[in-house]
Amino acid sequence: MRKLSILIAGLATTLLVVAAPASAETISYAEATRALIAACGADINANCKGVKPGGNRLQACLAEKAGNVSPQCKETYAAVFASLAARAKAQAAVPQLCKYDAERYCSNFRAGDGRILRCLIRSDHVRKVSKKCNQAITDAGWR
Repeated sequence: MRKLSILIAGLATTLLVVAAPASAETISYAEATRALIAACGADINANCKGVKPGGNRLQACLAEKAGNVSPQCKETYAAVFASLAARAKAQAAVPQLCKYDAERYCSNFRAGDGRILRCLIRSDHVRKVSKKCNQAITDAGWR
């Protein structure tokens, strides 16, 4: 089971680069791994045994064996990777969406090492920070 968890975690990390429409619903890597193990573990063991994670190898294997993959795995797989892609898109958007708020409320913080983010999510700033910035931070999984 540990090996399967490592394989699924590698798959989740590798496939993060898959483009998908963004939505406000995002999932953490740990949640993604748990969901994929539950829905796709048997499919991976049956169809992709011995395939090492990374380089999109598991993704390619599941796609190649799609006819043998359970509907539950296909559905969960699509939902998980759409959510991971949405999270990655939200993380990339935070600097632009929060630029005004960072300049306004965090000008006394040096950039780097997450200091601006920590400033923006401080309890005394959360109510002042714009709705779009707060939502982007939430969608990025940073709160």
